[in-house]
Amino acid sequence: MEALEDAGPRGGSFLDRVLRYLPYMALGNLFVAAPAMIISIVVAYFAFEQADATKKMQVSSVWPILSYDTGNLSEDGEPEITFNLSNRGVGPARVGGMQVSYDGTAYRSIQDLMRDCCAPRGERVGAIVSAVNGEVIPAGARLAFARIDPVDLSPRSYARMEAARLKVRTQICYCSVFDDCWIEDSQMTGTEPVNQCPADWVQFGFPIGVKPGG
Repeated sequence: MEALEDAGPRGGSFLDRVLRYLPYMALGNLFVAAPAMIISIVVAYFAFEQADATKKMQVSSVWPILSYDTGNLSEDGEPEITFNLSNRGVGPARVGGMQVSYDGTAYRSIQDLMRDCCAPRGERVGAIVSAVNGEVIPAGARLAFARIDPVDLSPRSYARMEAARLKVRTQICYCSVFDDCWIEDSQMTGTEPVNQCPADWVQFGFPIGVKPGG
């Protein structure tokens, strides 16, 4: 600028000289501003990474893991067929849907399944059932959603049910407190993350929000 002032109007207009040096002045300002811009970008990136890491830590701290199994003995070692759910995760699991099928057919109750697979027409079938749909299963909890005692069936039908239980397919859709949802399928390895629980399942057991006897 001093050079421009010393030059005055000689050798061309003063404005022409200003315009000639303007790109150099702008380039100088860019060199001054570039480090601040880079620092701002770096700070924003680390802030984003920190927020993402915090969210992942929150999700993992309440991550439920539901698993299904079936047994043929009670805790006392007595004969009893059970169908069980266990939460092996670190957070509660809200069950948003459940489908139980045998030989390709989905059933709304364990009694209907028992009549089709194992008991002759007209035979009385019985079972102790627990509500699962819409329920919250705490971390570390294990529950039997169906129990079948030998007195609930004839000896022959009970033996058939003992063999059939290993062919029962159970699909459970459950969600965390952050509404992250998964499907546990007894015929698949691992769980499948989903955006929402399937609406076309034949819901097993009591309707969501309805308790036994309700």
